[in-house]
Amino acid sequence: MKTIKVILVMVMSTMVFGCLSQQSHERAMEELAMSNQNSDQEVQRLQQVVQDKEASVAKLVEEKQVLEETLGEKDSTVIHLQESNQELEAAVEVQEQIKDKNLAVLKQELQALYSQVSGLGELSGATPASYSGGMNGDEVDFDDLAQAFRNVRSTLASQLNDFSQLRSQNDLLEEEMEKLEARLRHVERLKKELEEVRAAREAQEAQLARVRGEVQTVGKEIDRITKALEEKFGKSLVVTQHQDRLVLTMLGQVLFESGKAQLTPLGLDIMKQVGEVLATLPNKNIQVEGHTDNNPIYGRLQQQYPTNWELSTARATTVLRYLIEQTRMNPTDFAATGYADTRPAVTNDTEEGRAKNRRVEIVLFPERVVKEPNTVATLTQ
Repeated sequence: MKTIKVILVMVMSTMVFGCLSQQSHERAMEELAMSNQNSDQEVQRLQQVVQDKEASVAKLVEEKQVLEETLGEKDSTVIHLQESNQELEAAVEVQEQIKDKNLAVLKQELQALYSQVSGLGELSGATPASYSGGMNGDEVDFDDLAQAFRNVRSTLASQLNDFSQLRSQNDLLEEEMEKLEARLRHVERLKKELEEVRAAREAQEAQLARVRGEVQTVGKEIDRITKALEEKFGKSLVVTQHQDRLVLTMLGQVLFESGKAQLTPLGLDIMKQVGEVLATLPNKNIQVEGHTDNNPIYGRLQQQYPTNWELSTARATTVLRYLIEQTRMNPTDFAATGYADTRPAVTNDTEEGRAKNRRVEIVLFPERVVKEPNTVATLTQ
């Protein structure tokens, strides 16, 4: 291409030489030189463009090769995908068959479950009208599994609610039964207690009737003995009767010396007479009680009897022991108690009163009757 341009330039120069003058020839030469320079620059530019185009063509060739390789891989991938698609279609067909089979089994299980739920409703005694979905006589579409499950779930929820109510009612009935059984046991216990109280009261009344008879029987003998003792010992011995008890009161100064617990000769004589009388009385229990005034014990006597408690108890024990030895009565019929100054007969403000409070009392009880406390039977509602 460069050569062609040179030839053209030369032709043009010759033509110019033939037509123009020398001046024109020089100006034409200058213009030609400038044109050549511009042509060279244009040629260089064109060469650069050609190089760029060749680089682009080479790049396009490389990209074509890569594209051809990629297309080859994609063709392989397409073939592989086609094969995979065929396998997937086969697997899907197998899954569809399994799904159909499972759905058939699930439908059968759902029908069985529905039958069981319906049977539970009949077993509980609940009315079918209280249930929803198929329990009202409506047919259940088991092909629509979701709706069928909702029907079964709704029916089961209704039955569970009924069962819960029945369980609550059963709990209330059991609670009432327990209360009734407790009341029945309470009534039986009260009945037994009433029978025991009635039997004890009958026995007590029989015993009291017998005691009253004995009191009446020995009443004359007691009056006789009382008169005899009072005539013999005067005011040293006083006999009083309180209902079914007979109390023999003896002054302490007659039986004992001051601060002593040994019987005096007169005390021994009195106890002998009293013992002979007591031995003739049937069915008795005897309690010997020692009493003192409120003067405290002092001096050397405190070494033996620190307080009036010890002194009163010692005197009662002395009398008890003498009576048992004298009369040979059963020791279990006797008891001894010391009361010190806690049960005065009269006030201790005077010497005469203190003398009356220093005493020994022999209390005769009839044969002991165990007294049951009064029992009030109530039946709480």
